[in-house]
Amino acid sequence: MSMDLDKVAERIKDLMDSKGLKQVDVVKAIGISKSSVSKWLNAKACPSGKYLRRLSEVLETSEYWILNGEYPYSSYEDIDDAMDYMNAYEESMRDHYIAELGLEPDLPYSIRFLQEEFETKMFSEYEKIEQQYQLSAEQEREIEEYEEWLEWGERADDFIENRLILEQIKKYSNLSMFIEDFKYVEETLRLQSEIARRTNTNLNKTLFYNQEDSSMDPLISVGAQCSVDLTKRTIKNGKFYLIRSNSFYGVRALFRQSDGGLLLQCKNKEYPDEKISKSKIDSLEVLGYVYAWTNMDPW
Repeated sequence: MSMDLDKVAERIKDLMDSKGLKQVDVVKAIGISKSSVSKWLNAKACPSGKYLRRLSEVLETSEYWILNGEYPYSSYEDIDDAMDYMNAYEESMRDHYIAELGLEPDLPYSIRFLQEEFETKMFSEYEKIEQQYQLSAEQEREIEEYEEWLEWGERADDFIENRLILEQIKKYSNLSMFIEDFKYVEETLRLQSEIARRTNTNLNKTLFYNQEDSSMDPLISVGAQCSVDLTKRTIKNGKFYLIRSNSFYGVRALFRQSDGGLLLQCKNKEYPDEKISKSKIDSLEVLGYVYAWTNMDPW
């Protein structure tokens, strides 16, 4: 959604004032340049990506509230419980991170900033050990497990973002109203921006969905970032679409059937295809056309 930079700046300044934070404190606490924070406070730019997440932690509010000044959902018990547990564990490591990194102890550092700095330090030490010694099979296995844990942590963030976006759609009486209001503005942060231009798709009406299961393997792997044009919902046989049917949503290849029904095809043979009869086709909603995807490997 589009946002008012003046109001974003005002919300950031108000929270900084309430917590007695100066600009230099925010710079140190989230690990960003002074000029970037100045742009936020002077309504010249909007915080985004990992720095938006770090800022929300330092100001003890949500990323959505910083950008929009409101809370979009009222009940997310399962997600909230999981996030509370994760946040409590991460906070229990705060003093350890600060001591290991040799940082000033009195600043309200973002826990994500501390985590990332600590991970960078740990990997640097691993590299030094590898250069000096031959790692045992057990040590290599431990490193692989740690890397997998980090990767799934990133994917968990993506999947929660999926749920929040889909929850927003439910607030509209019909999908057309959501599409009319929807506008993606952080173009420079997404990998598919140039692809959208080349394929004559609508970037401003592109929803970025992260694949949650292996039903479309090997073409679209778990965690892949899918670009979904919300304005293209006319079914063309064999093309990929993001669909919603009752409590299910996900990517499927769609095929119209001669009897007026629809075939929902997976690419992974372990997942069964599904046929929807003509009489039940209204129970399925095509959210948009998947025009590109990126199978991400963070390592």
